[in-house]
Amino acid sequence: MKTKLIISICLLTSPFTALAKKKEYPRAEIKVGYTYNETFVRGSDGIIKREIPFVLLANKEQSKFYSPKTEFKDSLQSTPQGRVVEKELFNDAIKRYMETKDRSAMSSVVYQTFLYVFRSKPDNEMTVYDKAGSLEQGYYTEPIGEIQWEIGDSTKNVLGYECTIATADYHGRHWTAWFTPEIPLQEGPWKLTGLPGLILEAEESTGQHSFVATGLEASNQEIYPIYPYRQYDKMSRMEMLRQYRNYLDHSSSINSAAIGINLGKDHIKNEEESKIDFLESDYH
Repeated sequence: MKTKLIISICLLTSPFTALAKKKEYPRAEIKVGYTYNETFVRGSDGIIKREIPFVLLANKEQSKFYSPKTEFKDSLQSTPQGRVVEKELFNDAIKRYMETKDRSAMSSVVYQTFLYVFRSKPDNEMTVYDKAGSLEQGYYTEPIGEIQWEIGDSTKNVLGYECTIATADYHGRHWTAWFTPEIPLQEGPWKLTGLPGLILEAEESTGQHSFVATGLEASNQEIYPIYPYRQYDKMSRMEMLRQYRNYLDHSSSINSAAIGINLGKDHIKNEEESKIDFLESDYH
């Protein structure tokens, strides 16, 4: 395997990680940084585009796809000492925001994503953890290898690797991916796996969602499980997606009922906003 410099894998290391470690966990063979480019609707702010850094840790049998910022916040939440640190960080961010009115002041202390994807090839099982409502989180499992790829002839260079094009329809979207046989792990970002090489880029046809590798390296990093402090309810994929969509579409009403204060009317999407949807759109 070629030696590559990491371009932008920015891992946050929690001082409380050791407290959560109770045994030896599987170790990765490779670590890949990705940027997830997401388009979504944020209430009256309208259509928003943002970039979220993710990391893939993988070996021949297991993998974990996650946001380092999310795992860092989860690690803080999992201990009393960490919760004190998180409160201090949050208060500092609020102070900066009040002084500058710049939303980016809050980006380091609020959750941009709750997504984790774990794969176990010996079990032929993928487990997905994500948000399912205002305060609800859920998880579900699926078999690995549900994507039926069609490999094409086109090639391009990504991070110094020659990549081949492949396309597939998956859970409501049409994906175009670029994978490199030079790294023969059948892995990739999010749920996108099953090609004879690592997927370094992928975009669905509407342009609302894409993943771009930003760097990779050989790694011996442990593949930690999810921090156990948060309650995750076992759900189906469809149930999670529909429940979260209902919350987003009626968040003002739901939150008003929860706290007993009128937070105003729910945002009514215009025609363009109605076209924006989740990574998976087959739940309708």
